[in-house]
Amino acid sequence: MSHSELHIRTIDTATLKNALDHAAHYLPVQGPIGVFIHHNTLHAFQHLPFEEAVVKAARVFGNEPFMQEEAYARDFHRGRILEEDVRTILQGEANEEVIGGRLDRRALRIAMLVPGLRNTKDQRAEWLLKASTSRSIGENGWLKAFRTDVSAEAQQALANDTPRALWDVCVARARPLTPPVPTKAIRPQEAILSSTGFDIDAVVHPVLIDLTSVYVDQGLAHWRMPGRDHGLLSAARANMGGRWSPDPSGLAGVGPMFRSQQQRGISAEETVLEALATLGVDAASLEYFLRAELLALPGWGGLVRKLENEPVLAAHERVRCSLMDFLSVRLTLTVAAVRNAVRDPHAWRELVIPAPDPAPLTRELRLFDVAQLLGLSSNVLKSMDDLDFDRLCGEIDRFDDVERRRVWHLAYERRHERLNLLPLAKHRTLPPVVQPRARWAADVFFCIDEREESTRRALEEVDAEMRTYGAAGFFGCAMNFTANDDPQAVDLCPVVLKPAHAVSETPRHGEHTVNDKRQRARKSWAAFAYSHNAGSRNLLRGWISHAITGPLAIVPLLVRIISPLTWFRLHEKLAKSFVADAKTSLDFHREQAEAKNSAGLLKGFTTNEMADRVGGMLGTVGLVKDHARLVVFLGHGSTSLNNPHESAHDCGACGGRRGGANGRLFAAMANRPDVRALLKERGIAIPEDTWFIGGYHDTSSDDVDLTDTDLVPATHREEFKRLRTSLDGARAWSAHERARRFEAAGPGIDAAEGLRHVQERAQHLAEPRPEYGHCTNAVCIVGRRDTTRGLFFDRRAFLVSYDAHNDPLNKALAGVLGAVIPVCGGISLEYYFSFVDNEGYGCGTKLPHNVTGLIGVMNGYKGDLRTGLPLQMVEIHEPVRILFVVETTPERLMPIIDANPELTEFVKNRWIRLSTMDPDTGMIKVYRDGVWEDLSGDEVPLPRSSSSAQYYSGTMEHLPVARIEPVTLAGR
Repeated sequence: MSHSELHIRTIDTATLKNALDHAAHYLPVQGPIGVFIHHNTLHAFQHLPFEEAVVKAARVFGNEPFMQEEAYARDFHRGRILEEDVRTILQGEANEEVIGGRLDRRALRIAMLVPGLRNTKDQRAEWLLKASTSRSIGENGWLKAFRTDVSAEAQQALANDTPRALWDVCVARARPLTPPVPTKAIRPQEAILSSTGFDIDAVVHPVLIDLTSVYVDQGLAHWRMPGRDHGLLSAARANMGGRWSPDPSGLAGVGPMFRSQQQRGISAEETVLEALATLGVDAASLEYFLRAELLALPGWGGLVRKLENEPVLAAHERVRCSLMDFLSVRLTLTVAAVRNAVRDPHAWRELVIPAPDPAPLTRELRLFDVAQLLGLSSNVLKSMDDLDFDRLCGEIDRFDDVERRRVWHLAYERRHERLNLLPLAKHRTLPPVVQPRARWAADVFFCIDEREESTRRALEEVDAEMRTYGAAGFFGCAMNFTANDDPQAVDLCPVVLKPAHAVSETPRHGEHTVNDKRQRARKSWAAFAYSHNAGSRNLLRGWISHAITGPLAIVPLLVRIISPLTWFRLHEKLAKSFVADAKTSLDFHREQAEAKNSAGLLKGFTTNEMADRVGGMLGTVGLVKDHARLVVFLGHGSTSLNNPHESAHDCGACGGRRGGANGRLFAAMANRPDVRALLKERGIAIPEDTWFIGGYHDTSSDDVDLTDTDLVPATHREEFKRLRTSLDGARAWSAHERARRFEAAGPGIDAAEGLRHVQERAQHLAEPRPEYGHCTNAVCIVGRRDTTRGLFFDRRAFLVSYDAHNDPLNKALAGVLGAVIPVCGGISLEYYFSFVDNEGYGCGTKLPHNVTGLIGVMNGYKGDLRTGLPLQMVEIHEPVRILFVVETTPERLMPIIDANPELTEFVKNRWIRLSTMDPDTGMIKVYRDGVWEDLSGDEVPLPRSSSSAQYYSGTMEHLPVARIEPVTLAGR
């Protein structure tokens, strides 16, 4: 029996599939960039406690778990972290003696953090060695003098000592670090590169990237890939296995391999098993091998896996994706590359990876620094017995770079917690900034998105008789939606939900002729644009096309660069003159209980289902009576020109899409008399003169569009005019607040100039930061607006409306938390990881990014698909786990957490931070490792200001929570 046959019997198809599923769990789950959905970057480690997970992931991926120690030290020196925070964190951890009667672990660790060790790691230690004249470092080197930032007691203890004497003792007694041993290679790439210098990935990756990118292409490729209908492996065989197909450099023989596979008709699984046998991979190392191979190109592998599980995410063409196909192509190319590098494909299994030389003097330098921090003179170190000395060195080793950063990070988050909870508690004890009205001028619902915090606050400052609410931006209306101009339907709901109802936008009665004309014009323009674009890539047509249209494009291009907003408005005006808008309505009412469309989805909602959704939303927020005459539901999204990550700024609660349709649907449902009649029976009394309006807020340009405004009753025109005026003022001041973080906006601008600035940014060809997105997210408050109204949260707080008094059984709270913890937690964690390691977990700077296949971005023209967030989206972020403040009690909250496995992981494994505020007493409790602690202390002030603009004026950095006293913006 051949080795190959024995191997295939050892690893059967079921074992292979199981191992691949386990390995695939480590791949990114980011879908196509057009439907960017925030999630926990380390979803594969979510079953572990946060601090353990980030360290383990750092070893697996080679990325950073926390910010660099220097960053935390800078925050300490500027007061963002206090020594009290560091001591409190260490107080909660195990302690024991290090030097009997003289030093314990806690004191040692405090000294190693405050003032802290100098940078003595890796290259720094090597530099210090090279800068010296001997192993003990010359007098002109690092040992020139003792540190001056240590305590007076330490300086006194070292008064009769010299740096040279102390250093000599450290060198004499500190045993050098144990040299790392060579390791067995997991992949052929590692072994062969270290032994022969042949880079297998440099040979395999360009070919694999070409094949995969063209295969999943969504419209950029001019020619369709041959064999695409039958899977990636079939397409690779068709393109590379032809008799006359040349083999790429370094892959001699790969064509015949693909051709042989095709002739024998073997499956992807059989192809992988053959490759594993050829490479000598056994069952014991199978999963590690597969994981390492997939993580060599995680972006492309993750995309293939995502489209395999959710093919509907493909924007235009839903191709058959299979990770097994991807792996089979990768391993076929790998086998060919290995054969080109070494004679025996098994030989790499016997090779080892040489261990790097340990950084010289690292341990001695740390001990030298610690001795100064603690005042341990050379005589003390000399006289110390071996047990105490070894224990001291061991404790210094254990409190390594990663451990120090872990403590720093917990202290960093503790200070953030207190900077938010203490002002919130103080605000709760003060009189409300606005007295309740019997009936408000308007009730305006926004998404919970933290970017809406400034808009809500500005609206309430512009018009004190406005009342705002926050709800997940799909507004409880999960649907599969087909817009009038869109070729296919999309899901508008959180990704954890699968909509059962289909809704479509259709022309109103009498508008079909206009709509038909519109669709014909759109198709004609699309055909012309495609033909022109395709022709520009043709040698002859491209030359003719550019010769004719090139000069004509100069003027529009100049206008577009000099005044982006002017060009955009002119373009919009011209487009509407040629392609008229037809008035539309939503087809959402289902009269027959089981009526379904061709996709098996229910065609709209029954009256009872509408009442469930409208009542569920209004009941959760406590709006069960005395509604204003106008109630607005504003979905949101983001529109920008130079931003491949545009959808990352859209509504996460709408599946990474825009939520205007959800607001419009909710309003249409709530305006139905039969729905209101059912709601009245359920205890929700909507006044007869209340009218609901849907709308859309663009968080990039701060434009606000209200829908179906022609249907607003004539009796409400004055209220509607006031609403429109107040919204215009609010969006202008919100834009003004955003503009303070953009250096290009300049100082001293007014609200109108701030609005124009953000509108121009959204349309600027060269603007890499059209908006900062969620970069300021840090807190999520679930409770009544009365609890937070008047507080300035600096666009850092998700605000979720919830009234515990209307939810005696906690059903509404369970629904709210089931949505907002995964959504807000996912946003927070993606920003955290993309910040702490922007190259590893994020996708680096936007500058070298190229859009490929309308599916994602990669550096240059041939690289891995970049996942995570670009630098320009996270550069001003504070990487803290999101802090939830829920207006309820621990006794009511924890059964909800315990009943939901996903929430249990988020909370009990500390991927989020959690606290409660008693809805009656205002008492705040904080959840720490299974124990609820009362919030205590009073060191954080609550600043007061007459207006938001006065408070943030002249600053760009994050600002503390402040109380904005009631005043209109007219005098700003």
